[in-house]
Amino acid sequence: MAAKGPLRGIKQYALHQLVANYWSLPLIAVFGAPLIGALVLWADRQFAAQWLFERGVTLLVAGDTAQDLAIAIVGVNAALLTLYWSVTLIVLTLATGNLGVRLVDRWLDKVLTRVSVAGLTFCLVFSIAVLTRIDPVSSLSELPHFALAVLFALELVNIAMLGVAIHDLGRTMFVDRSIAHLGTEASSIAVPIVPAEPFTGKWSFTLNAPREGYVEGIDLARLCKRLGSEGHVRLCAAPGQHVLMGEPLVRFEHEPETTKPVLRAIAIGDYRSSVQSTVYQVRLLVEVAARALSPGINDFYTALACADQLAAAMAGHARTWVDDGLVPAYEHAPRFELPGQDFRGLFEKPLKGFRQAAADYPSVSIRMIENYCRLCALLEARNCPEGMLAFLRQCARDLRDQATACAQFESDRADIAQAFDRMLAEEGNGA
Repeated sequence: MAAKGPLRGIKQYALHQLVANYWSLPLIAVFGAPLIGALVLWADRQFAAQWLFERGVTLLVAGDTAQDLAIAIVGVNAALLTLYWSVTLIVLTLATGNLGVRLVDRWLDKVLTRVSVAGLTFCLVFSIAVLTRIDPVSSLSELPHFALAVLFALELVNIAMLGVAIHDLGRTMFVDRSIAHLGTEASSIAVPIVPAEPFTGKWSFTLNAPREGYVEGIDLARLCKRLGSEGHVRLCAAPGQHVLMGEPLVRFEHEPETTKPVLRAIAIGDYRSSVQSTVYQVRLLVEVAARALSPGINDFYTALACADQLAAAMAGHARTWVDDGLVPAYEHAPRFELPGQDFRGLFEKPLKGFRQAAADYPSVSIRMIENYCRLCALLEARNCPEGMLAFLRQCARDLRDQATACAQFESDRADIAQAFDRMLAEEGNGA
């Protein structure tokens, strides 16, 4: 189960760790293939082989070719599995060097990847199981025609799946495709947020983090159901945030009867991963851009694509803006305060990171300033809060100032200033 959106507590996190990996489906295939093989051979002996032979639906014209056919299929399956693993290692080595190691986690989350590995493994073990039951000196009527037919059909599917899987693996190297997927995912709102007045009373109980790690996900629906009489609740750590053991995790207006349900609803993992949803995707876009702009890679076109997707993600999260003096709260239960899960919490630090990486590249800085301009125009037409527009203008101003300071040529400094001036002219303000 690859996560579709934020994880919902420890159970879903544990299930994700168990399923979204390279070994779980192949392991099932290794143990399942002999069982399926035994079932097919049993059906073959009971009725299927005789039924096919009587109707002339067989793959063989002589008894001694059955073993040769099975040996050939076993060899082909072993070669296909070796080929897929070899190509995988080469592609992932190149991809992680150019794009970042965290994209590997996203690739492993793909169902096609895991199914391909499991299918190749299953076919290899199944073909070996069938081979062990073939007697080369048997007469043509005594051969396992049904098992051989199933083996041949699986081989056709196996070869077709290998073509699809290698095509998909090759597309993994196309960085714009990964960036587009990240932007699409990042633009969707993971948790519905509404602005709310902050709780001004006294927090009577604080639940501390039981371990060090990154908050992977919070099951807000479960917390709403279990915390029916605890008044206001503040979740101090947002998904993606690192917590130390003993740091405040949740604050309560009224002390709950037990904290076990709360701890079960908050998953803490050892590292950042894609299950953290929007916050991870936004930061991964910045990471890919920063890596592309490093001297060793120097791929500013990839950074431009990341800048465009960051703009699309911000446009998708316009509804999560919370003005100063208010706190983000869970839309379905506003008594749950969610600091760090609003627009500013999601984008402020990543945008600073992007600014620091892009400042040495005038073309990327200009593109991002233009994106801020487009965003402001779009969001102003939607009657977005003035505070959000001011935030975006300040991000553009900071980028202009740092890029101007880093630019080595006067013409570059002039182009950067003109991009920002066009932003002000189009908005019709004197900021």
